[in-house]
Amino acid sequence: MRKNIFVIAAIVLVSATSAMAQQRGVVRDCAADVRAACGGVQPGDGRIRACLNSHLKDLTPPCQAILVRAARVGKACRGELKTICADVKPGDRRIEACIQSHLTDFSAPCKDVMVRAAAGRS
Repeated sequence: MRKNIFVIAAIVLVSATSAMAQQRGVVRDCAADVRAACGGVQPGDGRIRACLNSHLKDLTPPCQAILVRAARVGKACRGELKTICADVKPGDRRIEACIQSHLTDFSAPCKDVMVRAAAGRS
């Protein structure tokens, strides 16, 4: 669950426009959808991802779109996120703060995927 919220947070953090501020509400709603569908699943060994994959159609369309974009960010940036923010404990927006303070340390392809995802593009 934390990984999914972590990636969603990465999408939100690169946004600056008022349209993106509205998307933050969608992200909060999506987090609630994810908790409702898979909140009881024990994290680890891909169980959360498997749960989300099996319940994707049960989530709202905006949430589905966010998770698809989040997966793209995760695929493009996972290694860098683990390296750059390795010592950061999840919670209290610490990972978001780490990403924001180290945004220039991410590769151009990773930043490009983050920006496209934040703008609602694939």
